[in-house]
Amino acid sequence: MHGLGNNILTEQDHDNIRAFKLRIMSNMSHSVFNQMHYTFGHKLDISSEWVILHRMATLSGVEPKAYDCCINSCMAYTRTHAQKQLCDYCHENHFSLSGKPCQQFLYLPVGPRLTSFFQNKKMVEKLSYRCNYVSEPGTIEDVFDAEHYQTLLKSKVVIDGQEKHWRYFSGKNDIAFSLCTDGYQLLGKRRKGPSATPIVLQNFNLSPEIRIKLDDLICAGVIPGPKPPKDMASFFAPLDDECVTLAVGLPAYDCVAKQNFTLHAYNIFMEGDIVAMEKMLGIKGHNGFSPCRSCDIKGCRDVTHGGKTYYVPLGLPGLKGKPSKQWNPKKLDKRTHEGFADRLAEIKQAGNKKHAAKLATHYGIREAPIFGRVGSINYARSCPWDWMHLFLLNVIPNLIDHWTGNFKNLDAGTGTFEIAPQIWAEIGEETAAAVQIFLQPLYGFSAILQKIRACLQQSLGPFGSCTLHPLSCSDGSKIQSTIITCVHWLKS
Repeated sequence: MHGLGNNILTEQDHDNIRAFKLRIMSNMSHSVFNQMHYTFGHKLDISSEWVILHRMATLSGVEPKAYDCCINSCMAYTRTHAQKQLCDYCHENHFSLSGKPCQQFLYLPVGPRLTSFFQNKKMVEKLSYRCNYVSEPGTIEDVFDAEHYQTLLKSKVVIDGQEKHWRYFSGKNDIAFSLCTDGYQLLGKRRKGPSATPIVLQNFNLSPEIRIKLDDLICAGVIPGPKPPKDMASFFAPLDDECVTLAVGLPAYDCVAKQNFTLHAYNIFMEGDIVAMEKMLGIKGHNGFSPCRSCDIKGCRDVTHGGKTYYVPLGLPGLKGKPSKQWNPKKLDKRTHEGFADRLAEIKQAGNKKHAAKLATHYGIREAPIFGRVGSINYARSCPWDWMHLFLLNVIPNLIDHWTGNFKNLDAGTGTFEIAPQIWAEIGEETAAAVQIFLQPLYGFSAILQKIRACLQQSLGPFGSCTLHPLSCSDGSKIQSTIITCVHWLKS
C-alpha cells in the first residue's frame, strides 16, 4: 500500500492494514481471522475483515471491475463478445435463469496503483532505477540493455496505429513493465484438476533483486477457471485497453519533487511458458508445421510410418532427384514484427476458408496477437524464452535420460555419450557439498534433483545433487569433463 500517505491514515487504519497483510501472507482463513478479531477485540483495535476490505478500497482508490465470463472460463464477454448469450466454445449460457451472469472475472486496474507509488518517498527512490540505469554497448545486464528497449527510446509512441508527438520513456518517471501469466492447478492437483490463470505485471523500474518479490509484483486479476481460457484475448482486453490509458498518461504527484507530472507506463515484454506465449501471440505452436515463435523453420512428419507429430531437423529428408532442404542454425530466417502483421493480412484476404487455413498452417499463425493497441510490444522480440521451463524442466531432464540410456528406449547407437554409473557417482559426491552452499535456493532446481534421483536411484542410491550443463554432444568424455568442471567451479 505505497500510495496511501500518512496524512489520511489513522492509527486504526495502520493496524487494520498490518492485520490484513498478516492474513494474506499467512493464508489465514476468513473464519480464523474473524475469530482473532473477536478473541482479542478487548486489546487490539482491529476491525472486521468486511470493514477492512471496504476501508482499504476507499483509501487506495483501486476499484475492481467485473466482467462477465463463461462459467467454464472459455471466454470473457468483452469487446465483440459483449452481447452474446452463449459461449462460443462450450455453448453454456451467459446468464442464469434469474438474469445474473453465470460467472464474472474481476480486473484490478493498474493505473491507480502506479500513480500511488509516487506518494511514498522510499518508493520514489526505488523507482528511479530505470532512469539512473546506464547501458553499456555490448553488455547485457538488464532488460534496458536489450535492443528492443533501446529502439523504443528512439521511437515515438504509437497508439491504435497513430503516431504521437512524444517518445517512449521520455519522462524520468515513466514506468516499464512486463506481463507474466501461466495457469496453475488448484487444490493441490497436478493434472486434470480445476485451474486458474493469474495476470501479473513485473515493474522493471525496480532493481532486479526486488522486482520479482511478491510484495512488488502487481496482480491485475485472476482468470477464475475451472478450465484454462480458450479465448485468452477476451480476458486480456481490459488490460490492453488500460495500456492505452497508461501510454496517453495519467496525472500524478511526486512527493519528493513536490510537483505534478504526467505518468506514462508501457508494457514491453510478455512472459510465460511455451503454451502461454502461443496464446498471447496467436500462433499454432510447438506442434505445428511452423512451430517456432522466433524463426521461420519448418517441421516435417514421419509420413512413412504414419506419424502425425511434426519434428524440426536441421536437414529435411530429401526426395529422390531433389535436393534436401538444409537449415543453418546460425542463420535462421527470423520472424519480424512487421511479418506478423503482413501474414495476418494475407490470411484475412484469402479467397476462401481452405486457402486461409493452408496459409495459417504454413505461417504458423492462428489469429492476431492479444496486445496490439500500443506499439511498445514487438511480437518478434517481446516474448523471450522461459529458461526455467525450457532448460530446467525440459532439456536437462531429457539429457539426463539420454545420458543414462533411458530416453524413449533409445540406445547409444554408434555414439559414446552414455555416462557410466561410476562417473555419476563421482559427480554426485562432488556436488553433494556444492549444493548445500549454492544451489539449494534456486527455483526449479528441486525438479532436476528429483529427476536425477529417479533415473539413478537403483544404481547409485542417494547421492546428494547434481547440476548439468545443457550440451548435446556425441562425445561422452567431453560431457563428463564439462559436468565435472561445473561442479568444481561451484565448489570454488
